[in-house]
This record gives sequence, C-alpha cells and structure tokens, in this order.
Amino acid sequence: MSFDADCDEFIRNKLFRTRGKCTIYARQSDVCVAVKQKSISRATAPTLAMAEGNNNNVINMRHDIWFHISMHIDPEDVQTFALICKQTARLVASRAFWRNLYRRHCTGATSGWNLDLPAELQLEPIRNCDTRALRSLVIEALFHCHRPLKVRLELGYNLDWMLQRIFVSCWQTQYQCLWIMCYKFWNRQSHEQDETETDTSEVVNDWESLADDDAAKLAPTFGNPHEGVVLLIVLCRHFVPTPNQLAYGPQQARYRLRATRELLCTDMRAKNLELDFAEDGCRNVSVTVKHARIEKYKVLPWWHPDFQRFVK
Repeated sequence: MSFDADCDEFIRNKLFRTRGKCTIYARQSDVCVAVKQKSISRATAPTLAMAEGNNNNVINMRHDIWFHISMHIDPEDVQTFALICKQTARLVASRAFWRNLYRRHCTGATSGWNLDLPAELQLEPIRNCDTRALRSLVIEALFHCHRPLKVRLELGYNLDWMLQRIFVSCWQTQYQCLWIMCYKFWNRQSHEQDETETDTSEVVNDWESLADDDAAKLAPTFGNPHEGVVLLIVLCRHFVPTPNQLAYGPQQARYRLRATRELLCTDMRAKNLELDFAEDGCRNVSVTVKHARIEKYKVLPWWHPDFQRFVK
C-alpha cells in the first residue's frame, strides 16, 4: 500500500471515529471548487411583491387615517375637511360618512324616533336611499338637530349671500291683502364651465368636483332635485309683474343677481327693495325689479325647514 493510500485511509477512519469534528487539513488535489448558479428571478420576485405590498399598505394606511379622522368631523367643518385632498373629498362623498354624521347628531338616545325631526327625515325613511339623496337628507336633518347650524338659521341669511346666483323663475301668490313674491335662484349650472377651460393651478373650492376627479364612472345617482336652490320670499302690498326678460324656462336661465338695495321710504315707515339682474357676458343688458313698501323678505336655502312650503 502506498503512502497516499495510507493517508486516505487514516483520514477516513478519523472522520468516522470523531463524526467529522476533527481538524483535518485536506490536500490541494482533494479540494474542488464549483460555482453554484442562483436563480435571480426567484430571489427578486418576493422582493418586488413585498415592495408592492408595502406600497399598498402605505396607501391604505393613509386612507385609514383620513377615514378615522372623518368619523369625528363636526358638521360645520365638513367643507374644510373635504378640500384637504382627493382622499378626504371622496370620504365626504361616501355613504358611511353621512350615516356617521346622522348617527352622531340626529339619532335619539334609543336610536329611534327623534322628536326634533319631521317624519321624512327619520332614520327608517332615509336608511335605504341613494347616496346623494342621503347626503341632502342628512344636511336637512342637521339643521334641525345640530345647535351651531340651528343658530345659523335663526340669524338668517342676508341679500348679499344671494349675489351672483342664477335667476331661474318667479311666481306670485296672494295671501289676504298681501302678495308673496317668490324668486328662485340657482348657485351654478352643470354646463357653466367646460373642463378644458379650467386652470389646473387654480384653488379648488368645490369638493364634489375634487371627489369625482380621476374616479371611475359610476351609475347615475338621483339626489335632491332642489339641492343648490335658494328662494327669495318677498312679502309686499302691491303686485309686481315679472319683466319679460326674466320670463324664461329653467333651461334658458341666463340672468344673474348682480346687486340688491334696501331703501327707506320717504315717510320712514316702510322699505323699498330693488333687485338688479344682468345677463351673462353682457353687462350693458340689465333688468331692475322694484318692490315698494315691502312688509319683509326672507332668504331660504334648500336645507331650510320652510323651503318646501314655497318651492315649486
């Protein structure tokens, strides 16, 4: 037996007796180095999936943070919260947001009938209505139940609040020896401004357009048809006919309320009310309606409790 064979036998016996724990210096001829191929796709695939998962978690986390904040927003701060970003605007446009507002401010102690609300604004009639209709009904209910909004109704709305609104129609009703003049205004029209003409750097004041931006087209919804409508009720002693320029249909509305004036009569016992209307795009074309010796006037937004008594 050669010397190399004796060494190999010695090494094998020693490894067997010590179970591979002994210190053995192998010969260079016995060492074989090979490069093991490692799959790059298998190593990077979990990493990419993990990165995508982390990104999704970040988006969901942001959404969840805004969602939890929205559950504690007061009704008078809804518009401010909705204009923060697109996520808050979409939250305000969601059904859960308005149901939470109704539950916190409009339901009674037993989550049943609320004596401060009319029958059409109770929980059961509005439970299964459309999202946009739910929003309108909850807003009306909040003006019945939420104290800061009730105070705002008690203070009333002045005539300056109606400036630049579009005149829609006018009708008259006689009550005993007085005339009730009703002017219907709208805050905007759907075709009033084209999307191509909007400036991207302009500050957004309409959270509804912010919520609908880059969103998928959904099925058409049916909300309150009077949402955005404001009524001006004038109680006067003399009948004032509607000018021919203002005698048009709702689809042809083109005049806006530009100015209002309250003037004291010469005998200082009554007031005169003057309304200036101007046509869009033409300042020279204007119409002035004068009411002499009015008893009083009142501005009724669509959420006002007395709005349904006069609207047509």
